[in-house]
Amino acid sequence: MDYNEVKVNLRKFGFPLSTENALNQIQTIINGETSRKQHLNEDLAMDLISEFIFCETNEEGKSTKPMSRIRHLELLVMICEYFNKTKIKPDNDNCCGDTALNAIFMTLFPQFGAPPQRTNMLVSLVSLAISTYSNLILQSAGVQMQQLGCSSKYSSQLADGLVKKFFTFISNNSSSLHLLPQNAPLFTANLMTSLSELYFNTKTTDTNMNIKEPPRIVLETIVRWINSDPCLCFTAHYTDLQRALPSGAIPMAATLPFLGLFRWCFFAPLCVKNNKDLELYSELHCALIESVMQGWKVYSEQNPRISRPYTLSVHSVIPQQLKDLIEETIKSNDQASTHAVEIVVERLTQSIHAAIISDTIFGNKQDLVNQLESLPKNEVLKTLIKRIQV
Repeated sequence: MDYNEVKVNLRKFGFPLSTENALNQIQTIINGETSRKQHLNEDLAMDLISEFIFCETNEEGKSTKPMSRIRHLELLVMICEYFNKTKIKPDNDNCCGDTALNAIFMTLFPQFGAPPQRTNMLVSLVSLAISTYSNLILQSAGVQMQQLGCSSKYSSQLADGLVKKFFTFISNNSSSLHLLPQNAPLFTANLMTSLSELYFNTKTTDTNMNIKEPPRIVLETIVRWINSDPCLCFTAHYTDLQRALPSGAIPMAATLPFLGLFRWCFFAPLCVKNNKDLELYSELHCALIESVMQGWKVYSEQNPRISRPYTLSVHSVIPQQLKDLIEETIKSNDQASTHAVEIVVERLTQSIHAAIISDTIFGNKQDLVNQLESLPKNEVLKTLIKRIQV
């Protein structure tokens, strides 16, 4: 069947049958493509997706009006049902999912070339997948996030969209949130990494140039996730991404959430005013330390061939804005400010010490010493510096 014939046949049906048939056709195209016809097949798949799945263009290739909210919801449910019933390989796990379905997901929601409204559809689909335990969609989303980078625009928009359209409207006691690390650990770990880059980050300040804090529900959820499984933060490192990708694709390096989440804990005493939130950051810090010390140890003992990951980097563990904020706080010269700075230095020292003990810190020893010597001195910090210099 040639390019035009496929489209003509699909146009004989109305929604939802045309969309269902298009999904099946796209599956055939993607999973049956040969290198000789790969480019033509990709073009056909993208055209079918634009016209028959998301209804972004008509048969003349011109843009159409946005679909109604009811149609939007019907399409989301249809895609969820398609992924749930289309388990192409029976041996998929709960990290990588199904290789063929991952390829279909990547084609439906590519990094480039899709109109902006596709991002909104992605956020809605992942939100629905979390609520309905549609794990194959979440597994595909986790693979896509890691492949494109957890700090990429794609992953950041997905994480930010989930905060605004899902986290803020769901109960903290939701079982779907509680079970997410078990059902889709790679997605959960990569989502934490993406979320960690959205807050307490100079790149994501608000309109008044203030450092953004995460919503309480996000903070509580992440603390619960890490406490439930100290190994969770390492998931992206030990997942064999190659077997999750289409043939010929090159897996990208994993990024772990430690650096970003530790940054939250360092900035919090200087920026956060709510005492209950400050307690949560203290819990998060303890959970991260436990994960660095025990999580990797547990996994490495079971999988000795896995290379050692890096939880902290010498050159980014103490960002310049944190140093500036510490200096500014010290100038206040009051007891509360002094105490806040002491907490920051203690947390920095503890996290670096944990990374050194677990041998998961990246960088030069002297560079690390230089960084630490720029901080306000206390006995714990002096002891750590001496240990590094030995």
